[in-house]
Amino acid sequence: MKRIFLLTFVLLLTFTFLGEERILKKVIAVMELENKTGWRGRELGEGLTEMLITSLQETGRFIIVERKALKDILQEQKLGEEKRLTPQTAPKRGRLLGAQILVRGAITEFEQKKGGGGIGLMYKGIGIGGGKLRAHVALDIRLYDTATGEIISSKRAEAEAVSKGLAGGVSIEGITIGGAEFEKTPLGKAAREAIEKAVEYIVEEMEKQPWVSRIIKVKDNLVYMVGGEDMGIKEGDIFYVYSLGEELIDPATGLSLGREEEKVGKIRVKEVKEKYSKAEIIEGKGFKSGDLIRDR
Repeated sequence: MKRIFLLTFVLLLTFTFLGEERILKKVIAVMELENKTGWRGRELGEGLTEMLITSLQETGRFIIVERKALKDILQEQKLGEEKRLTPQTAPKRGRLLGAQILVRGAITEFEQKKGGGGIGLMYKGIGIGGGKLRAHVALDIRLYDTATGEIISSKRAEAEAVSKGLAGGVSIEGITIGGAEFEKTPLGKAAREAIEKAVEYIVEEMEKQPWVSRIIKVKDNLVYMVGGEDMGIKEGDIFYVYSLGEELIDPATGLSLGREEEKVGKIRVKEVKEKYSKAEIIEGKGFKSGDLIRDR
């Protein structure tokens, strides 16, 4: 947790002098981490994914698409691609419940080596002995643009933990991955540090991405936009509106290459609700439902 605490402290210290921090929460979707190690069972991927999601939520910077909803919409997309749903009702690829970025990753290393001494006593899944344990955990994390499927960036987050003596001869057999007892083991400590490095990377990369929303409707010179108190929007916030052109499709692969965009105006938030906001138009015209809204 030291890295997360340090990052939070630096941010708080910075904004103590610069004024109140303005955090616009960005929507991200987190896929279950794929287990590419020799560790058997799905528990490892599920456990470390829960640790990752909890740590991301604790930063206070994201709205995370619920995993079951993500799984369901991906299944719906698959049915649409297989032409088992009508074109009118099939969900479009990349529209993951409004998520800007999709986080995918794999656990590539999850190992614990013991040197000297043996485990002589087992108690509730914890073995105690005089040996020295060295645990190593590595995660490969990738960030994808949900609209195009393009990889924005990737990083390897890895960590080690070494223990000696009575506290060092620990086995995780029978211990819930991600639970309190797991975090006391060398593997648990290494996993926690690797997760913290992954979260630090995701926060830094997401800071480079503009905050994005969309226009719901336009009525009486007011723009109704997605996002309200849940995303940290405040009265007086200024945003920019972008009109989207035709989607560009690679004729060879059929994949989306994105859309041309044109900045068409500026809006100022007048009223904030829980899930949406109302803004007045201060520059531009011709805004319509579906236009993009950004903070820069």
